[in-house]
Amino acid sequence: MSEEGPTIEPMTEADIDATLAIDLASFHPRDIGGERAAREKNLREELARTWARLRVARGRAGDVLGYILFWHVADEIHLLNVAVAPAARRRGVGRALVDDLVASSRRERAAKILLEVRASNEPAVRLYERLGFVRFNVRKAYYSDGEDGVEMVLELGAA
Repeated sequence: MSEEGPTIEPMTEADIDATLAIDLASFHPRDIGGERAAREKNLREELARTWARLRVARGRAGDVLGYILFWHVADEIHLLNVAVAPAARRRGVGRALVDDLVASSRRERAAKILLEVRASNEPAVRLYERLGFVRFNVRKAYYSDGEDGVEMVLELGAA
């Protein structure tokens, strides 16, 4: 990682293995569709979708430290996943990925960014709130284990 933080760039096919490892280390298997083969298939499908965007954060050596997955639908951005490798957590990688998302969403004149996060994921909720996201709904028992999901939005203004 440079002193300014990681380099954020589009994910490529060559990044699948590293991204998959981060994905599997970050999410509960029930939340992400289970086993490794299913997750790899899902990542490849997302990479091929015209409305999906996958970006990776790279360290100084070019290693993948984290990734972000979002959909650009009409004038909205739907943030689906942000994940950071366990060894790179608490070093600003997640924030760099979300900052990049916000900047690119503004450039593309999106009206808002929407997301949902586990109610217990307090570090993520705090990060999003520091970046200007506000809570607007709680989806009761949203996750497969019965945990609530907090819906948040960052209004960017109309194009």
